[in-house]
Amino acid sequence: MALIECYECKRSISSEATACIHCGAPAQPAHTQAHPVTASAQTSTISFGSLPRNKAVPEAVALPPTPEPLPKVMPAAAGRLRRQQAETATRPTTQPQINADGSRPVEGWLKIMVFLLPMVFVWFLLRNGHSLKQRLFGFGWLALLILASSLSPK
Repeated sequence: MALIECYECKRSISSEATACIHCGAPAQPAHTQAHPVTASAQTSTISFGSLPRNKAVPEAVALPPTPEPLPKVMPAAAGRLRRQQAETATRPTTQPQINADGSRPVEGWLKIMVFLLPMVFVWFLLRNGHSLKQRLFGFGWLALLILASSLSPK
């Protein structure tokens, strides 16, 4: 038993092997085999590229994959607006609480926090919907506290 070179992949295989263990090609090419091969043995061997090609059969061509369209990216505000519109469409037609002048009411928690920590929470009055009167009260309270702290004796 000697090592021979496979004619397809050029790796070493046993001289007694019937096919290459690496690529599956027959141990010796069909035209150099010393003994005749039966038809059943010829059909059971696997060869990768060594057999002649039939010119009557068209070649299969792999097309490049078509790029999938990228998902549509929208800003977070647009998505939020869409969800709000969907909620209002499904919600019963009840009027939200609005003050007589058309402004939104100042929530209870905001009233308390503007009174206790105006330097932080008065900025919530800048949101859309708060009236000028509400903002003046909040920022006036903040100005009064700043003035009082600056006039206090050190």
